[in-house]
Amino acid sequence: MFESVLVPSLTSVCNEAAMALAAKVAGRIAFLHVHPDARELARYTATVDAQTSAFTGQIWDAMVAGDKECAQRSRAIFDAFCAGGGLAKASAAFREMEGNNVECTIDEARYHDLVVMGRPALPQDLTTDGTSDVLADSGRPLLLAPSVASSNPLSTVVIAWKPGAPAARTVAAAMPLLAAAEKIHVLGIAEDRCDEDDVLGAAERLATYLRSHGLKPQTGHVRAGDRNAAEVLLEAADQKLKAGVLVMGGYGHSRAREFVFGGFTRRVLHSAPLPVFMCH
Repeated sequence: MFESVLVPSLTSVCNEAAMALAAKVAGRIAFLHVHPDARELARYTATVDAQTSAFTGQIWDAMVAGDKECAQRSRAIFDAFCAGGGLAKASAAFREMEGNNVECTIDEARYHDLVVMGRPALPQDLTTDGTSDVLADSGRPLLLAPSVASSNPLSTVVIAWKPGAPAARTVAAAMPLLAAAEKIHVLGIAEDRCDEDDVLGAAERLATYLRSHGLKPQTGHVRAGDRNAAEVLLEAADQKLKAGVLVMGGYGHSRAREFVFGGFTRRVLHSAPLPVFMCH
């Protein structure tokens, strides 16, 4: 589907769910671990030193040791995943760089077709672990793996369609995924009965566009009513349509690193039981 996929670690060790998902959609996978360089260590230790009155040298050594342990754990998970046959037909490489974790990830992502990431462990979330920065600044689409692997096939795709630039860019970026799909559902979300005709009309316009590319999408809609729209969408995509991936635009503001996911998008990303493909 995608020739080259980046799986970055950001604030955690190698994520097996992200690796497994990447192996299903990529020809080549690059796992990335970024070591803090001297500039990063100096910047962080100076802040901590001022706050705790601890010796800078001790903090520096502790950070270096912690990073080394993290890299070793990532390498062990990566090697076990590869040895266990999880790669299928994909090839994988373990890459290490030095610098700022988020900045290096953004730069490296620009030389890959797709970024695949797992959900961060608490107390981190998608706005504090660097995910939003990667999505906003890399210019590459993001595929977010759920915490627990979905049993639905990736060959069934649901497009959550809301006319606008983010959704249009996401559909264009998802074309390799859509081309390999056996079933495509274009799904609009109506707040109430008054919206249904407009929502269905917009979904059908997108379906017509996709059919011009040789695809065979079906259209439909869900009505939120008094329920949370994100929950209604996820229920329809995961339980009713048995989708293996949800394609949707990244809605929110995008001024450099001030990008913040919109409320609807945040709700979907944090609770989706299936992979979510998005682009900003």
